Amino acid sequence: MMIKGVKTERQLDRKAIDELFREGYVYAPHGAYIRKTHGIDICKVPMNANFTCPNWDGRLSKEGCVYCPNFARQFTYESFRRVIGQGIKDQVKDQVEYYRNKGAGEKFLVYIAFGTNTYLPVPELKKIFDETLDHPDVIGLTIGTRPDCLPDEVMDLLGDYVKQGYEIWLEVGQQTMHYHTVESVLRHHGVAETIRVVQEAHRRGILVCMFLIMGLPYETRSEMIETARLISVIGVDAIKIYPCLVMKETRLLSEYRTGKYRPISMTEYAQLIADFIEHLTPYLLVQRISKDCGLDGKIVPEWDTHRFLVGPRVEKILAIRGTRQGSKYKLGLSADELEPLSKPDPPRKKAKKRTVQEMEEKLPI
Repeated sequence: MMIKGVKTERQLDRKAIDELFREGYVYAPHGAYIRKTHGIDICKVPMNANFTCPNWDGRLSKEGCVYCPNFARQFTYESFRRVIGQGIKDQVKDQVEYYRNKGAGEKFLVYIAFGTNTYLPVPELKKIFDETLDHPDVIGLTIGTRPDCLPDEVMDLLGDYVKQGYEIWLEVGQQTMHYHTVESVLRHHGVAETIRVVQEAHRRGILVCMFLIMGLPYETRSEMIETARLISVIGVDAIKIYPCLVMKETRLLSEYRTGKYRPISMTEYAQLIADFIEHLTPYLLVQRISKDCGLDGKIVPEWDTHRFLVGPRVEKILAIRGTRQGSKYKLGLSADELEPLSKPDPPRKKAKKRTVQEMEEKLPI
């Protein structure tokens, strides 16, 4: 479909992803993919619509997740701080002009980034989204939210924008696909919500990016790798991966100070992300593999988590291994592997039970 003179997407183009790998990429980067499929540079620009979160305002909890500081509102885009208090249209206009002047894009997706950005009644959501899409160079939305704040009515609203030609992404903060971790970090939702969201989004032509945190407390390395396989199976379109950060004014900071939580090291993280990427399906876009915004209150890890430092390190590990995204993605045995490696021994013939009289007859005299 087209909107404002630009092609927009409803599902990923697998042929375009195959081309990226033929060009030498070791994973499928979102930016290169967008340039290839849209024909021009598309830039995401941030926008603040003053959303809150049900895990902070008392709907589910008043304390938030164990790692989440300051009401989940970390306005750290330098270009954005001066306009965060302005109206929606003014914010969008400012950010589009700022990033266009930097040569970052010709058309734009507006990233509604702070808080849970579907946590309002549907009429209010529609007003916000309509204002955001009103700019002549905005071709769609990418909406940060929780998987438990996307009922059918919200999905239908977003589906209506898709029908108009807009490109709509949901950026879903699931963080892990293991319920015991979700429960332990106090997110107050499960895994089933995310599976449903992916299904319902795809039914309406909405694309899904999932936020994941590596190195969460209570989760093993094997479980983190299994998350790669799980999100591949349910059909997630893209991922943003971050290391677990210990921030000021969080309960995770208390666990760190009492020795209950150990942050992941740079070496561990880079190796883990390389492993994770190997176990992903090839047909899933990688938007980020580390965190370089929202760091004002970071306590640990002490290493620099900027993606421009972490990305090349992960790529080098994959190059040394001679692997890439999807190299180890495998679900069960293939048809060729159903041939048993050894044949079972034939059943032994059962010995005939002898009577006492027969045994006595065989005794030596």
